[in-house]
Amino acid sequence: MNLKEIGRIKTEGDEMFLEVNEEYRKGLKGLEGYSNIDVIWWFDKCDDEKSRQVLEINKPYKKAPDVLGVFATRSPERPNPIALSITGITHIDYDMGRIYITYIDAMNNSIILDLKPYTPSIERVEKPEVPSWCSHWPKSYETSGDFDWENEFLF
Repeated sequence: MNLKEIGRIKTEGDEMFLEVNEEYRKGLKGLEGYSNIDVIWWFDKCDDEKSRQVLEINKPYKKAPDVLGVFATRSPERPNPIALSITGITHIDYDMGRIYITYIDAMNNSIILDLKPYTPSIERVEKPEVPSWCSHWPKSYETSGDFDWENEFLF
C-alpha cells in the first residue's frame, strides 16, 4: 500500500485552511458550492509502534464506560492512525490551493490523505443511535460549536 500526501492542514493566526499540494490542485475543480468537506488525514503525532498497538482506552469521556475499544472512540491511537473530520468551507483560493475552513480537530501541519465533498444523500443518517452515555451530545455539526465539550472529556 502506498499512500500519498495531498496536502497539509494549516493554522495561521485565527485562520484554518487545507493547503493542497500543487500537483493535486486540479482535483479541487468543482468544489465550489459545497458547504462542507470530509477531510481524511493522518494522526502523525501518534504514528509509532506503541500507539498502533492500542486497542482499548481508559474512559476518555466523563459519562463513558471505564474502558472502550478504540473503534468505539475517535482516539488518535489506533492500528492505522487515520482520521476523518467534517468541516465547513468558508472560501476557496484555487490559485494557492487553499480551502479555508471553519474548524478541524487536527494539529497544524497534519498530513491530508484525501478530500471528499460532504453529500447528505450518502452521508447523512436521519435517526442515528448512540450509546446513552453520549446521547446528550449535539445532534449536528452546526450545534457542536456551542456545546461545552471541555466538560465532557477527562483530559
